Amino acid sequence: MLGKIKKNKFYCLLMLTILALAFFIRLANIQFYDTYWADDGGGHIAYTEKILYENRLATLDETYLAWHEPLYYYLLTGWIKIGQIVGLEGQNWWESFNVFIYFIFLVLVWQFSYIYSNRNKWLALLNTFIFSFIFVGVKLSAYVTNELLVHTLIILLLFLFYKFKLAVKDNDRKLFYWALILALTALVKISAMIVLVAVVIFYLWKYFVSRQKYFLKYMAIIFFVVFFINLPWVVYKQQNYNTYFSINIYDDKPRQGIIDSEAWKYILAINTHIFTDYPYWFSKPDSYFSILLSDSFADYYNIFNYPGIENLPEDQKILVGNGRYTTSKLWNSMLNTNRLALGIFFIWFVGFFSYLFIALKRKKIEDNDLFSLIVLFGGWVASFYHNLRLPYLEAGVLKAQFIYFTFPILSLIAYRFFWQSFKNKFYWAILAFGPWLLYLYFAKNILLTNIY
Repeated sequence: MLGKIKKNKFYCLLMLTILALAFFIRLANIQFYDTYWADDGGGHIAYTEKILYENRLATLDETYLAWHEPLYYYLLTGWIKIGQIVGLEGQNWWESFNVFIYFIFLVLVWQFSYIYSNRNKWLALLNTFIFSFIFVGVKLSAYVTNELLVHTLIILLLFLFYKFKLAVKDNDRKLFYWALILALTALVKISAMIVLVAVVIFYLWKYFVSRQKYFLKYMAIIFFVVFFINLPWVVYKQQNYNTYFSINIYDDKPRQGIIDSEAWKYILAINTHIFTDYPYWFSKPDSYFSILLSDSFADYYNIFNYPGIENLPEDQKILVGNGRYTTSKLWNSMLNTNRLALGIFFIWFVGFFSYLFIALKRKKIEDNDLFSLIVLFGGWVASFYHNLRLPYLEAGVLKAQFIYFTFPILSLIAYRFFWQSFKNKFYWAILAFGPWLLYLYFAKNILLTNIY
């Protein structure tokens, strides 16, 4: 597959340019950005230090992230030790692990997009281009966090589901390998259970439609592998934290009912101020859509700028709602980026729901599309559910990085629809690449943490 692509020198040049752009942005950011300035950054470092220096898991007294699944931190510890062998140490080396993971993520986005678009290299190029610099991806690859690895593995699972042809009979061995990867993904972060639920729904649907019993066997294999691999961690977490299915152990705030949840107020609200005069947290009114949009494309929570901004003279910095500072340059970049993000979202929205409408009208969705759609909707349903049960925005329950794995699916389906709709591909290229080139221009100050 890749051998054929290499024959196209122009295409290869474009791919190398995209990868170079991705590398430049991330190399610049890890030199200036401090993990302690990021989402739970200090907690991730404390967790890793306990494994690295004491060869044990952290406790809640040592970090409130102690309940996190441990696999990422063990892998990071291995990366740190490799660095020590070759003389590379310090926080920048620790952070470079996520840069390495992100390049794997981009390769998988290309592979996933290529194979799910019926081997359309231009759709694969577009999706790789987008996710080489979209803000939430840039942020996740700039500091120590387990979030990026779980998204990378979920995209791998989607790709292998198609590659291994796991919707057909007599594929037990490949299914076992796939289930093993899913089990390990669950040891990175519990959100991998979204994929487990998705594959169960998919196989149940296939069974009810076809009455083929091998779908039930596939479910049993997956359950057995995931349960067996995760059992030691489940027991450990149950003994130490009295629960397994939770992502807010450190928070003692009560869970609310779905019907009467306070979250409905911000789920149904739209905050236009992020486009007009106040692009940062705590811009009011609280809005599920506005927060996710700005947090996906820009630095809504104001945690990605250079830590030295607070040392600027008073007339050169602006205090925002979260107690951190920004500058007028970043403020204007945020407003312009949020406005452009609204347009890009509209393109995604039209393309995705047009595809869905036509597919439902024809009563035909390909198996691999169906599985990816269940995973996508599973991610969004999980986000809604989490917010409805724990509607505490100040506790960080609503962030784009929690559902980042859904973005490449949404983007691919939307732009694939437009590719099939436009006879003249030049117009498709303008629609697909044009807004993102503008995004690079408007968001450059946000994407590079040292420009303020």
